[in-house]
Amino acid sequence: MSKINKEIAVFIFFLVLVILWGLFANSSADMKTPVDTKVPVDTKTPFQGKKVAGFFIEFEEGTTEPEVKDILENYNMTVNTIDYNSDIMPGRYYMILDRDRIMDIEELIDEVNLTIPIKKGSNYLVTVTEQAIEDKNFLAILEKNNLPVKKSVYCYIRLEDESENGSIPQKDAYQIANELEKNEKVLAASPDTRINHLLIEFEDGTTEQEVKSILEKYNTTMNTIEYDSNLQPEWYYLVVDADKRMDVRNELGKDENWTDPIYHDIKKGNHYIITVTEQAIEDKNFLAMLEKNDLQVKNSVLCCITLGNESKNWIWESDERRIENELKINEKVLTLLRCGST
Repeated sequence: MSKINKEIAVFIFFLVLVILWGLFANSSADMKTPVDTKVPVDTKTPFQGKKVAGFFIEFEEGTTEPEVKDILENYNMTVNTIDYNSDIMPGRYYMILDRDRIMDIEELIDEVNLTIPIKKGSNYLVTVTEQAIEDKNFLAILEKNNLPVKKSVYCYIRLEDESENGSIPQKDAYQIANELEKNEKVLAASPDTRINHLLIEFEDGTTEQEVKSILEKYNTTMNTIEYDSNLQPEWYYLVVDADKRMDVRNELGKDENWTDPIYHDIKKGNHYIITVTEQAIEDKNFLAMLEKNDLQVKNSVLCCITLGNESKNWIWESDERRIENELKINEKVLTLLRCGST
């Protein structure tokens, strides 16, 4: 496959995601309009359109539970419970840097170690990936340049809910999230919305019966399973021992057409999942590298899960995230992608 074909394949992949988002996700255009600190929310109007059940809020390192409560009191929300330092979503590693420091580490920013900076007030927020945290050489570079890494505090805020449809209208909830993110202690905020579908990549050879058994084991609330779906292009990968990962990575780096930047390496137990391109598996030099390292190319099995039960085709994102966290532990599950409701 030529380099042009590779670029077309990557474009098609992202086009599929855009189509899925258009089908399943709620449009967020006009949902990020700045509002007054006391956001006016009409919680007494009868149900009109979709509502939300709560908020996922990520606070800076060291934010205490009393501080979280104080911050939330500035917003017109009737809070039911606060799941402080929640395991629904683990805190991320990050750095807050000014513009000059961002320029200093520009060459270190990539998908493996540091993500693209996000403006946060007069500074920038940079996520440090889990892979980087486990890389002693990379951590030594940060220490040498006096770049301290912090870990955020994740909280789930459940709102007072008079019905299963949620409490605050979704548009108002996005306005509140927009305003929350202006607070210096808040790194990110998003509403707990409805999730319709879960796209799951299973390891090569996973049968439909095995998929059903895995989903039942983790009490996945589901309507239907589309086994071996064609919603995404074929995904090829290698399973590499953790201690051999960097050696294999160096071998793969000899040809820019062998690896795919779409997926990060995925840690599964004592192994890593490394994505390779379809172009690579047609390359004699690549095949020789596989034989040299006793590796085998595998092809994932994609399944589209419609969530919910007989009465509805959705569940709350907070419930979906707990299912997702459990599914990630399973050795046969490679990646997961959630899709929201229309």
